[in-house]
Amino acid sequence: MIPKVYICFMYIPTEFEFTDQKLILEFLKQHPFGTLAVNGTDGFPVLVHIPFTCNFGPEKNYLEFHVASENEIVIAIQAMNQGTVIVQGAHGYISSSVYTHTNVPTYNYQAVHVSGKLEVLDASGLKSHLAQLVDTFEAKREKKLHISQWPVNLIESYMKEIVGYRIELNKVEAAFKLSQNRNEVDFNRILDDLSTGNPEEKQLAEVMKQTKCPIQ
Repeated sequence: MIPKVYICFMYIPTEFEFTDQKLILEFLKQHPFGTLAVNGTDGFPVLVHIPFTCNFGPEKNYLEFHVASENEIVIAIQAMNQGTVIVQGAHGYISSSVYTHTNVPTYNYQAVHVSGKLEVLDASGLKSHLAQLVDTFEAKREKKLHISQWPVNLIESYMKEIVGYRIELNKVEAAFKLSQNRNEVDFNRILDDLSTGNPEEKQLAEVMKQTKCPIQ
């Protein structure tokens, strides 16, 4: 279960705040790529884009990932020991031309921020993470790869060039801006418009269909 500790790092209007903890964890499983931000020693944030694995248990929940050992974020993590992973879902432009009233356009999106303490994975933990990472992304492939298929010395060589981390889900924020504040007629018009758009817009329409009903 996610600890109920919320410190607002991003502005979330009440109608777009998402607090269903079970669905937030499922969202992270479905979107295993994000951006880690750590405060640098010079005052500027240091960023790195990471695929991650999810390790959710009855007491604590973690995301695990790795970065190149020469990446400057390693120094920032050593200094700060905490950071935020930003994970993005469906998103797209919403034209107000489909509304039944005059209004300005907007932009819909899904975003989850995971903030917490960062811990270094030991050699065993790093190898387990790499195995889980490969298994996660190979899961739907017909001919699946597994870490055991590669020579041990090859894996050990690569492991010397990376550092593995886990971040505990101490603070979790979720903003799902999906036109929940629109009336039913306008909501359905938005869906119809998005459904004729590009693949990202069609994906957004499918996600919106799964949200709670718009205001009446």
